[in-house]
Amino acid sequence: MSTMPTTLGLIEAFDRHGALLARAPITRWPITVGRALDCNLVLDDPFVAPRHLRIDRAVNEPRTVQVDVLKTRNGARLQRKQHGQGEHFDWPDGAPIDLGHTHITLRLADAPIADEQPLPQFPWRTVGTTAVLVALVLLAGLGESWLDARDTSQYLKAVPGVLLTLLVVLGAWSGVWAAANKVFAGHLQFWRHVRIACAAALGVDVVHLVAHLTAFVFSLEVFSQFASVLIVLVLAGALYAHLATVLPRRRAGLAWMVAAVVALGVPSWLGAQWLNNMRLSQTLYMSSLFPPSLRVAPAVPVEQFLQETESLRSKLDRRLSDDGQADDDE
Repeated sequence: MSTMPTTLGLIEAFDRHGALLARAPITRWPITVGRALDCNLVLDDPFVAPRHLRIDRAVNEPRTVQVDVLKTRNGARLQRKQHGQGEHFDWPDGAPIDLGHTHITLRLADAPIADEQPLPQFPWRTVGTTAVLVALVLLAGLGESWLDARDTSQYLKAVPGVLLTLLVVLGAWSGVWAAANKVFAGHLQFWRHVRIACAAALGVDVVHLVAHLTAFVFSLEVFSQFASVLIVLVLAGALYAHLATVLPRRRAGLAWMVAAVVALGVPSWLGAQWLNNMRLSQTLYMSSLFPPSLRVAPAVPVEQFLQETESLRSKLDRRLSDDGQADDDE
C-alpha cells in the first residue's frame, strides 16, 4: 500500500502585477527553480536561467532556508539586496525573492497560519473622504470664481462651466494615473488618485492663501513673492503620491527621484528668473488684499512711501534707458 508523500511546503511564482504564474508543492529537500523542465518550480521567464536557484532547508536549523544562486547572469534579489552567481544566503519567512520579472514566495508546512480575515465591508469611510475632498475642491473653485466675477448674474452664469471644468479635469487627471496603475500594478485605484489630486489642489489653495495672508499681515512680501516655490513642493508631494501608488515597490527610489527633480529644478528656475529679469521672482508686489483689521505690521508714513517710490522710479528710468540703448545697438 503506497502512502502519499508528506508536503513540506509550497513554493509559488507571481508576475509583477501579483498574478499567480506557477505553484509547486515541496515533498523533499533540496528543490531547484528555473526554466528547465526538471526543476521543481518551472518558470516561463526569459530573464531566468535554466537552473537559477537551489533551495534547501538546514538539518541542524530546521527553521532556516538556505538559497544557492546557480549559473545565472541576472542573479536574485532579496529585500533590495542583489545576490550574484555562486552566492549563498538565508531566506527569511514571508520575504519574496525576485528572479527576472518573477517574484517567488515560500510557505513552509510548519509555519504558523494567520487567522481568518473577515470579508471586506463597503468602505464607507473611504467613500466619505473622497466625497468630502471632491466637494471641497468644487467649493474652492466656486469661491475663486465668485471673487473674479463682477456681479451676481455673471457669477451664476459661470457656475455650471466652473463645476463641469473641475470635474472633467479631475476625472481626466485621475484617469490617466489610474490607467498607468492598471498597467504597472494591475489595479486601477482610480478613487485613490482622485483623493490625491483633490488633496493637492486644496494644498495649493491653502499654501497660496497662507503665504499671501502672511505677507499682508506682517508686510513680508517675500512670502507672496516665493509662494510659487512652496506650491512646487506641494505638487512634488502629490506627484510622489501618484507614483508611489503606481509603483509601490519603488517608494524609496521614487522619493529620491522627485527630491532630485525639485532640488535641481527650483534653483534652475530661480536662476533663469535672475538672468532674464534681474530678480528671483516674477511677482513685484502683493496682489492680494485682506481686511485692514488683520494688519499687524505698522503703517508706512506717507513721506517714507514717497521716498521709496522715488528710488523705485530712478531704477525704472535707468532700466528703460538700458533697454533703449540695447535696442539702438541692434
